[in-house]
Amino acid sequence: MKQALGEPMMPVNTTAVRRALILCGGGARGAVEAGFYQAITELDLAFDLIVGTSVGALNGACIAAGMSPDELSTLWRHIRRRDVAAWNWPVLWRGGGLMTLDPLRRLLRARLPVTRFEDLKIPLVVVTTDLQAGTPVYWHDEGDLIEPVIASMSLPGIFPPVVIQGRAHVDGGVTNNVPFAPALERGARELLLTSCTCCTPATRPLRSPLAILLRSFLISLESKYLCEFDHHQRQGIAVRMVQPRLEREVGLLDFAHAEALIQSAYDQTLADLAKPVNDTLTMVEADMDCSSNVRCDRF
Repeated sequence: MKQALGEPMMPVNTTAVRRALILCGGGARGAVEAGFYQAITELDLAFDLIVGTSVGALNGACIAAGMSPDELSTLWRHIRRRDVAAWNWPVLWRGGGLMTLDPLRRLLRARLPVTRFEDLKIPLVVVTTDLQAGTPVYWHDEGDLIEPVIASMSLPGIFPPVVIQGRAHVDGGVTNNVPFAPALERGARELLLTSCTCCTPATRPLRSPLAILLRSFLISLESKYLCEFDHHQRQGIAVRMVQPRLEREVGLLDFAHAEALIQSAYDQTLADLAKPVNDTLTMVEADMDCSSNVRCDRF
């Protein structure tokens, strides 16, 4: 089911959702979400809704389809760029993007036990961006799962837009990289999320057009990650956010560091979320030129 910005999310069951897992974008850094998933499972922090954008849509689809923490971590440890993307040689003639996500499309159809929203074990909302309208679109409840996930990961200029129901869709992170709204509309009172957009300083010159595009998009994601908190006024919503410490630069298509990212997120999540939730939630402190009035636990 497709739902555009501003439309009520139907069907809404405000009694069913208590805790939602929010999975944001970050490319290959999405491996941290596998470590986060492992840790919250061990901490028995069950959730009854998943909302994913960009690589978070990929991880969300895997989790909602029934992948265990070990299975998701194994997938990340073995995945390489050739499993996700390939050069789009016809780009010189018909345009659309430098690369194609066809390898990932084939991988998902082969590895996911289900490929439709209505067959998922946990309700999932996938965020894409309608390229013509410039607004986020939420996919949920029924219909094909694979194409919205691919669209949600299609970085503009790098991957071609995905046409669904006659509309061109691109990366959900363009308009909503921290998708709180769908969870809140479904009645969630507690949100679990981890950041995989921390933009460490580049250690080498960026010369190729692809490297510059990827780096620019990562900077944009990090800026929006903090700034989007300002757009959601949440009364009585507990937000438990873990920020793994990245020891090195990891590019959006650099899948060689999955093991370290998984372990870092796992360790950080166990250390942080094992703590009791404070009765008085602390303020989010923005590390960038972006003030925030949203109260949440931030580690």
